[in-house]
Amino acid sequence: MGRLADKVAVVFGGARGIGLATVKEFLDEGATVFASDIREPAEEIDHESYSHVVVDATDETQVDEFVRGVLAKTGRIDVLFNNVGIHLGKPLADTTLAEFDNIFALNVRAAFLGTRAVLPHMIERKTGSIITTSSNGGVMGRPGDPVYNATKHALVGMTKSLAVAHAHQGIRANTVNPGAIDTDMLRGTLSSPEEFEAKQHQLVASTPAARVGEAWEVAKAVVFLASDESRFINGIVVPIDGAKAAGALPGNRYSLDFELGVQ
Repeated sequence: MGRLADKVAVVFGGARGIGLATVKEFLDEGATVFASDIREPAEEIDHESYSHVVVDATDETQVDEFVRGVLAKTGRIDVLFNNVGIHLGKPLADTTLAEFDNIFALNVRAAFLGTRAVLPHMIERKTGSIITTSSNGGVMGRPGDPVYNATKHALVGMTKSLAVAHAHQGIRANTVNPGAIDTDMLRGTLSSPEEFEAKQHQLVASTPAARVGEAWEVAKAVVFLASDESRFINGIVVPIDGAKAAGALPGNRYSLDFELGVQ
Protein backbone atom coordinates (compact mmCIF):
# COMPACT_ATOMS: atom_id res chain seq x y z
CA MET A 1 0.00 0.00 0.00
CA GLY A 2 1.11 3.55 -0.68
CA ARG A 3 2.01 6.07 1.97
CA LEU A 4 -1.22 8.01 1.28
CA ALA A 5 -3.57 5.04 0.96
CA ASP A 6 -7.16 5.91 1.95
CA LYS A 7 -6.33 9.62 2.22
CA VAL A 8 -8.27 12.32 0.39
CA ALA A 9 -6.15 15.19 -0.92
CA VAL A 10 -7.25 18.58 -2.22
CA VAL A 11 -4.80 20.43 -4.46
CA PHE A 12 -5.12 24.09 -5.43
CA GLY A 13 -2.87 24.92 -8.38
CA GLY A 14 -2.60 21.40 -9.74
CA ALA A 15 -2.49 21.96 -13.50
CA ARG A 16 1.23 22.42 -14.12
CA GLY A 17 4.70 22.32 -12.65
CA ILE A 18 5.01 21.44 -8.98
CA GLY A 19 1.25 21.07 -8.61
CA LEU A 20 0.89 18.55 -11.42
CA ALA A 21 3.97 16.63 -10.28
CA THR A 22 2.48 16.44 -6.78
CA VAL A 23 -0.88 15.23 -8.10
CA LYS A 24 0.95 12.36 -9.81
CA GLU A 25 2.93 11.50 -6.68
CA PHE A 26 -0.23 11.61 -4.54
CA LEU A 27 -1.94 9.18 -6.91
CA ASP A 28 1.08 6.88 -6.98
CA GLU A 29 1.00 6.80 -3.18
CA GLY A 30 -2.67 5.77 -3.09
CA ALA A 31 -4.49 9.05 -2.41
CA THR A 32 -7.79 10.15 -3.88
CA VAL A 33 -7.00 13.52 -5.45
CA PHE A 34 -9.31 16.42 -6.13
CA ALA A 35 -7.26 18.98 -8.05
CA SER A 36 -8.16 22.47 -9.19
CA ASP A 37 -6.61 25.31 -11.11
CA ILE A 38 -7.62 28.40 -13.05
CA ARG A 39 -6.93 26.35 -16.19
CA GLU A 40 -7.12 22.80 -17.45
CA PRO A 41 -4.19 20.48 -16.66
CA ALA A 42 -1.19 20.49 -18.97
CA GLU A 43 -1.56 16.77 -19.55
CA GLU A 44 -4.36 14.25 -19.23
CA ILE A 45 -4.35 11.94 -16.23
CA ASP A 46 -6.49 8.84 -16.58
CA HIS A 47 -6.97 7.59 -13.04
CA GLU A 48 -10.10 6.51 -11.21
CA SER A 49 -9.04 8.38 -8.07
CA TYR A 50 -8.39 11.71 -9.79
CA SER A 51 -10.54 14.64 -10.83
CA HIS A 52 -9.75 18.19 -11.90
CA VAL A 53 -12.03 21.22 -11.98
CA VAL A 54 -11.44 24.81 -13.00
CA VAL A 55 -11.52 27.02 -9.91
CA ASP A 56 -10.41 30.60 -9.35
CA ALA A 57 -8.59 30.15 -6.04
CA THR A 58 -8.93 33.86 -5.26
CA ASP A 59 -12.74 33.66 -5.43
CA GLU A 60 -14.30 32.91 -2.06
CA THR A 61 -17.48 31.40 -3.48
CA GLN A 62 -15.71 29.11 -5.94
CA VAL A 63 -13.24 27.86 -3.32
CA ASP A 64 -15.98 27.15 -0.77
CA GLU A 65 -18.13 25.37 -3.35
CA PHE A 66 -15.21 23.24 -4.48
CA VAL A 67 -14.39 22.14 -0.92
CA ARG A 68 -18.04 21.48 -0.10
CA GLY A 69 -18.26 19.34 -3.22
CA VAL A 70 -15.29 17.24 -2.14
CA LEU A 71 -16.75 16.75 1.32
CA ALA A 72 -20.12 15.80 -0.15
CA LYS A 73 -18.45 13.06 -2.22
CA THR A 74 -15.96 11.72 0.30
CA GLY A 75 -16.93 12.98 3.75
CA ARG A 76 -13.33 13.82 4.52
CA ILE A 77 -10.26 15.83 3.52
CA ASP A 78 -7.00 14.58 4.95
CA VAL A 79 -4.51 16.68 2.98
CA LEU A 80 -4.61 20.23 1.62
CA PHE A 81 -1.91 21.41 -0.74
CA ASN A 82 -1.95 25.16 -1.40
CA ASN A 83 0.12 25.65 -4.53
CA VAL A 84 -1.32 28.72 -6.27
CA GLY A 85 1.15 31.45 -7.09
CA ILE A 86 2.84 33.69 -9.61
CA HIS A 87 6.20 35.41 -9.77
CA LEU A 88 6.97 39.12 -10.00
CA GLY A 89 10.61 39.91 -10.73
CA LYS A 90 10.56 43.69 -10.34
CA PRO A 91 12.15 46.19 -7.97
CA LEU A 92 9.76 47.53 -5.36
CA ALA A 93 10.01 51.08 -6.72
CA ASP A 94 8.87 49.87 -10.15
CA THR A 95 5.93 47.80 -8.85
CA THR A 96 2.47 49.25 -9.43
CA LEU A 97 -0.30 49.05 -6.86
CA ALA A 98 -2.26 46.82 -9.23
CA GLU A 99 0.68 44.41 -9.44
CA PHE A 100 1.06 44.45 -5.66
CA ASP A 101 -2.63 43.68 -5.11
CA ASN A 102 -2.63 40.98 -7.78
CA ILE A 103 0.33 39.05 -6.46
CA PHE A 104 -0.93 39.15 -2.87
CA ALA A 105 -4.32 37.93 -4.08
CA LEU A 106 -2.82 34.99 -5.92
CA ASN A 107 0.00 34.07 -3.56
CA VAL A 108 -1.56 34.81 -0.15
CA ARG A 109 -5.32 35.21 -0.48
CA ALA A 110 -5.65 31.91 -2.36
CA ALA A 111 -3.86 30.01 0.41
CA PHE A 112 -5.95 31.80 3.03
CA LEU A 113 -9.22 30.91 1.30
CA GLY A 114 -8.26 27.28 0.70
CA THR A 115 -7.10 26.83 4.27
CA ARG A 116 -10.13 28.58 5.74
CA ALA A 117 -12.48 26.38 3.73
CA VAL A 118 -10.84 23.13 4.85
CA LEU A 119 -9.78 23.97 8.41
CA PRO A 120 -13.15 23.63 10.22
CA HIS A 121 -13.54 20.11 8.82
CA MET A 122 -10.04 19.16 9.94
CA ILE A 123 -10.69 20.61 13.39
CA GLU A 124 -13.89 18.58 13.65
CA ARG A 125 -12.07 15.36 12.69
CA LYS A 126 -8.99 16.30 14.74
CA THR A 127 -6.63 15.40 11.93
CA GLY A 128 -5.20 16.90 8.76
CA SER A 129 -2.05 18.01 6.98
CA ILE A 130 -1.84 21.43 5.32
CA ILE A 131 1.12 22.01 3.02
CA THR A 132 1.70 25.36 1.33
CA THR A 133 4.18 26.23 -1.38
CA SER A 134 6.25 29.22 -0.29
CA SER A 135 9.76 29.83 -1.67
CA ASN A 136 13.31 30.10 -0.46
CA GLY A 137 12.46 33.79 -0.91
CA GLY A 138 10.19 33.26 2.10
CA VAL A 139 13.17 32.67 4.38
CA MET A 140 15.81 34.95 2.89
CA GLY A 141 16.13 38.31 1.22
CA ARG A 142 16.47 38.42 -2.57
CA PRO A 143 17.14 41.73 -4.32
CA GLY A 144 15.36 41.02 -7.59
CA ASP A 145 11.82 40.26 -6.41
CA PRO A 146 11.04 41.92 -3.04
CA VAL A 147 7.24 42.05 -3.35
CA TYR A 148 7.09 38.41 -4.43
CA ASN A 149 9.27 37.55 -1.44
CA ALA A 150 6.93 39.49 0.84
CA THR A 151 4.08 37.20 -0.20
CA LYS A 152 6.20 34.14 0.46
CA HIS A 153 7.21 35.40 3.91
CA ALA A 154 3.51 35.93 4.61
CA LEU A 155 2.78 32.29 3.81
CA VAL A 156 5.50 31.14 6.20
CA GLY A 157 4.10 33.32 8.97
CA MET A 158 0.55 32.11 8.42
CA THR A 159 1.67 28.48 8.34
CA LYS A 160 3.71 28.64 11.53
CA SER A 161 0.84 30.36 13.32
CA LEU A 162 -1.60 27.68 12.14
CA ALA A 163 0.72 24.99 13.43
CA VAL A 164 0.96 26.54 16.88
CA ALA A 165 -2.78 27.23 17.05
CA HIS A 166 -4.01 23.81 15.95
CA ALA A 167 -1.32 21.24 16.75
CA HIS A 168 -3.27 20.08 19.82
CA GLN A 169 -6.20 19.36 17.48
CA GLY A 170 -4.19 16.97 15.36
CA ILE A 171 -3.59 19.41 12.51
CA ARG A 172 -0.20 19.98 10.94
CA ALA A 173 0.84 22.93 8.77
CA ASN A 174 4.16 23.13 6.94
CA THR A 175 5.65 24.87 3.92
CA VAL A 176 7.84 23.70 1.09
CA ASN A 177 10.18 26.43 -0.08
CA PRO A 178 11.56 25.75 -3.55
CA GLY A 179 14.40 27.60 -5.17
CA ALA A 180 14.87 27.59 -8.94
CA ILE A 181 12.76 24.70 -10.26
CA ASP A 182 12.39 23.90 -13.96
CA THR A 183 8.69 24.70 -14.37
CA ASP A 184 6.47 26.69 -16.68
CA MET A 185 6.55 29.55 -14.17
CA LEU A 186 10.34 29.77 -14.30
CA ARG A 187 10.47 29.41 -18.07
CA GLY A 188 7.60 31.89 -18.43
CA THR A 189 9.79 34.66 -17.06
CA LEU A 190 12.06 34.23 -20.07
CA SER A 191 11.42 34.84 -23.74
CA SER A 192 12.83 31.67 -25.28
CA PRO A 193 14.30 28.24 -24.52
CA GLU A 194 17.69 29.65 -25.47
CA GLU A 195 17.33 32.38 -22.86
CA PHE A 196 16.44 29.74 -20.27
CA GLU A 197 19.61 27.82 -21.06
CA ALA A 198 21.63 31.02 -20.68
CA LYS A 199 19.80 31.89 -17.45
CA GLN A 200 20.77 28.57 -15.92
CA HIS A 201 24.32 29.81 -15.54
CA GLN A 202 23.08 32.72 -13.43
CA LEU A 203 20.95 30.37 -11.35
CA VAL A 204 23.67 27.83 -10.68
CA ALA A 205 26.20 30.54 -9.92
CA SER A 206 24.24 31.28 -6.72
CA THR A 207 23.17 27.68 -5.94
CA PRO A 208 25.54 25.41 -4.01
CA ALA A 209 24.17 22.33 -5.81
CA ALA A 210 25.01 24.04 -9.13
CA ARG A 211 21.84 23.04 -10.92
CA VAL A 212 18.16 23.83 -11.35
CA GLY A 213 15.73 21.55 -9.51
CA GLU A 214 12.94 19.39 -10.91
CA ALA A 215 9.26 19.57 -10.00
CA TRP A 216 9.16 15.97 -8.81
CA GLU A 217 11.86 16.74 -6.25
CA VAL A 218 9.49 19.18 -4.58
CA ALA A 219 6.55 16.78 -4.95
CA LYS A 220 8.40 14.06 -3.05
CA ALA A 221 8.78 16.40 -0.08
CA VAL A 222 5.08 17.29 -0.22
CA VAL A 223 4.19 13.59 -0.11
CA PHE A 224 6.33 13.13 2.99
CA LEU A 225 4.64 16.06 4.74
CA ALA A 226 1.23 14.71 3.73
CA SER A 227 1.96 11.23 5.04
CA ASP A 228 1.86 9.82 8.55
CA GLU A 229 5.65 9.46 8.39
CA SER A 230 5.83 13.15 9.32
CA ARG A 231 3.09 13.13 11.95
CA PHE A 232 5.24 14.87 14.61
CA ILE A 233 6.60 17.45 12.15
CA ASN A 234 4.66 20.68 12.41
CA GLY A 235 5.30 24.33 11.63
CA ILE A 236 8.49 23.79 9.66
CA VAL A 237 9.92 25.38 6.53
CA VAL A 238 11.52 23.01 4.03
CA PRO A 239 13.87 24.73 1.56
CA ILE A 240 14.22 22.65 -1.61
CA ASP A 241 16.84 24.71 -3.34
CA GLY A 242 20.19 22.92 -3.42
CA ALA A 243 21.31 24.67 -0.18
CA LYS A 244 20.87 28.21 -1.51
CA ALA A 245 18.94 29.35 1.57
CA ALA A 246 21.56 27.85 3.86
CA GLY A 247 24.02 30.69 3.40
CA ALA A 248 26.48 32.53 1.20
CA LEU A 249 28.82 30.72 -1.14
CA PRO A 250 32.57 31.30 -1.30
CA GLY A 251 33.23 34.33 -3.45
CA ASN A 252 34.87 32.40 -6.27
CA ARG A 253 31.71 30.35 -6.78
CA TYR A 254 29.66 33.33 -8.02
CA SER A 255 30.81 32.80 -11.57
CA LEU A 256 28.68 32.55 -14.70
CA ASP A 257 31.00 29.96 -16.19
CA PHE A 258 30.67 27.58 -13.25
CA GLU A 259 30.11 24.08 -14.57
CA LEU A 260 26.51 22.82 -14.37
CA GLY A 261 26.01 20.19 -11.73
CA VAL A 262 25.22 16.54 -12.41
CA GLN A 263 21.47 15.92 -12.73
